[in-house]
Amino acid sequence: MTHRLTLICAVRAKRPCFPGGEAADDAGPAIDVTPEWRVLQADRYWRAPDGLARRTAEWFGVDALVSDGLAEIDYGAWRGRALDDVARDEPDAFKVWLTDPTASPHGGESFSDLLSRVGGWLGANQSLSGHSVAIASASVVNACVLASLGAPATAFFRIDAEPLSLSKLVSDGRRWSVRSLNGRPAGRSRGDRHPV
Repeated sequence: MTHRLTLICAVRAKRPCFPGGEAADDAGPAIDVTPEWRVLQADRYWRAPDGLARRTAEWFGVDALVSDGLAEIDYGAWRGRALDDVARDEPDAFKVWLTDPTASPHGGESFSDLLSRVGGWLGANQSLSGHSVAIASASVVNACVLASLGAPATAFFRIDAEPLSLSKLVSDGRRWSVRSLNGRPAGRSRGDRHPV
């Protein structure tokens, strides 16, 4: 039994900052999602609960169920603040955040917490069959890849999921494997009918 999971990396906010609590209106300008981009065939669709994931699902024409397991990492007191501002105002805390995956100087989730949560979500869904699509932030896509590889949270910043990219995982019912990262629907040949 094989379960294919396509992860669509949600669009980012208009201004660079620690995510959390953005509304759909905080997304960058609307993209022209052509029919070739639309995810037309899957057995199930999920999305993160935030507005940016909702907006991305709308652009792709997907009516996805909300899954808390796909939620953006909780950045606590840093939500909505610019990275440069936090680095300037709280340099020691910022350095700890960058170097210790178990730290949460902002009072929210650590990278280790995120990896554990997302790993649990993947584990709960690995024995499904068919094709699933999940729309989530780059941090969640990164965590899915790390969990699939069994990589430590220290590798979090070594993966760079791009907005609106497609990453693919596959499960044999016992474990997940990474099939591809940062695929682009626009880069496929005209003969392909669907991007995923």
